[in-house]
Amino acid sequence: MIFDDRYHLHVGYYKNQNDIEAIFYKVKDQNIWCMFFDNDYYKLNIQEGYPAIKNFGLLIGIYPTESEDLPVEQGAELFEAFLNEQQLV
Repeated sequence: MIFDDRYHLHVGYYKNQNDIEAIFYKVKDQNIWCMFFDNDYYKLNIQEGYPAIKNFGLLIGIYPTESEDLPVEQGAELFEAFLNEQQLV
C-alpha cells in the first residue's frame, strides 16, 4: 500500500481522563483511508488480528470515502468506535 504524502489526519479520544490517539493515512490515488494505532506506545489490551505495519503501527481500520478528504469529526468517531469495540474505554 502506498500512501499519499499530502494527506494524513490525527485523531484522539480525550473523554473520561483518557488521552489516546491514532492517525489516518490516505491511500495514494484512491479515496481510502487507513487508521493506524501505536500500541507499542499505549500498551492497551487489543485483541489479536490487526497487522503491524513497520513505521506505522497496527492497521486497525480501512475506510473508503466518497471524496479525498476525511473530516476530523468522522475520523474521531471511527476511532472511538474502535476503542468501544475493543472495550478499551
